[in-house]
Order: sequence, then structure tokens, then C-alpha cells
Amino acid sequence: MKEFLEEEMLGNPSGINKFLNLKYLSSKGEEHYFSVTFDESSMNPRGFVQGGMITAALDQASSMAFIGNNNGTAAPLSTDLHTLFHRSLPVGEANITVKFIKIGRQIATMEARIFDENNKLVATLMHTAVNFAIPKQED
Repeated sequence: MKEFLEEEMLGNPSGINKFLNLKYLSSKGEEHYFSVTFDESSMNPRGFVQGGMITAALDQASSMAFIGNNNGTAAPLSTDLHTLFHRSLPVGEANITVKFIKIGRQIATMEARIFDENNKLVATLMHTAVNFAIPKQED
């Protein structure tokens, strides 16, 4: 898993990983650690990171952890994203922890949490998804 995520996210990130500056840090057991950097374009009118941007980062981190857990052979097809907001998040770097609650044959449930620079919990995402096989790419 570590090798897959490092290759996908550290070498030359693209798409949403590049947009969010989402980086894989490490894994320990069933927990996976990421960092994300929000710039001024993600601010709400109060000057904090907009809630939808936080949810997008948590969704992407939990999805990448799932894909990495399957070495790129399966991806989550989200059926439910439920975000609980605990406090505002200032613009800048934040850390995300993803934990697998249950990975079944058909359904996966993950929890992703984002922490501010002082390691205070900002938001929790419960992510439920259908396991979706990624078709092999022909060269």
C-alpha cells in the first residue's frame, strides 16, 4: 500500500490530489496519514476553509487510502459522505487520519478526521462506498 500511495501522490500528483496539495505521509496498522494544504481560494466569507473543501479533502484521503489498500485494483464508489464539523479550520496545512471501520466484499466504511496545525479535531467524515473494480488499462 505504501509504495502505491507514494507513487500516486508524491511523484507527480494530478487532479484533485494536486488541487488540494494532498500528500500521503505514512500508515500504521489500519490508520493512514495524509497532509493537505488549503490556500486562500478555499476560504469562506469568514476567512476559514469552506466546509465543502474540507469534505472534499476527507473524501479524497479516504478514497486514496482505500485504493492503496487494494494496490490500485479497486476504488470506492461513494454511497454516503457524512461530515461532522467541530471547529473552524484556518487556511494552511492540516493533517488527516483515515481509519478503516469495515472493508467487506461489497461495502466499505471508513472514517477520516482532519486536524488543524495545533492537532485539534476540526471535522470527522464517515465514508461508505461500494467496492468498485478498476478495469485494467490497455497500453
